[in-house]
Amino acid sequence: MSLQNAINTPIGEYIRGGFSATIQMPQTRIPKNGGNPFYVAKVADGAFRADVKSWDRDFAPFNNQRIHFSGKGIKRADDYKTIAGISIGKETDCENLGAGDAAAESHSEQTQAFPATVTRSAPRPYVPPVNAPRVEGMAVGNALTNATQLAIAGKIQSEALESFLFHTASKYLRTAAKLLAGELSPSNILAEKEVATEEVPF
Repeated sequence: MSLQNAINTPIGEYIRGGFSATIQMPQTRIPKNGGNPFYVAKVADGAFRADVKSWDRDFAPFNNQRIHFSGKGIKRADDYKTIAGISIGKETDCENLGAGDAAAESHSEQTQAFPATVTRSAPRPYVPPVNAPRVEGMAVGNALTNATQLAIAGKIQSEALESFLFHTASKYLRTAAKLLAGELSPSNILAEKEVATEEVPF
């Protein structure tokens, strides 16, 4: 199983089959009310990210190493700030697969969620290019939903699906941007088309 599949496991369910990912930013945390320490780290596999937590397993020896988690006790935990959580149990096997690919696993500077090196300075906020159109997450979600419905209705083949969704959702977003900017279609455009297509009697 991949990290993507682990992330897609419903919260509260055990993750079967394990997953492999690169460990980054391991830390030891002490509960505010005292008690035993617990261990946390970020994990990355390609474009997929998650937070791992364990009461028994210190992730520090695995920093920047690719680890295969398998066996018992791997559970999908609650999300934190939209990042998926995964709990690693006492009986979970952790096999070190060697050095992780820092270039492939590190986040971009825009998100700063997994910087290649740990730094105490505040992350730089993402600044969009000048005059870049503003696209909200909800608008993208709605555009993809509508594009997906069209793909289903049109029985788009899987090899063409990504391209179809990208272009169709982009068209929805461009149209939405025009409407938000106050650019409206002429109110009589449909009437004009009907007149143009009307048959002229002999």
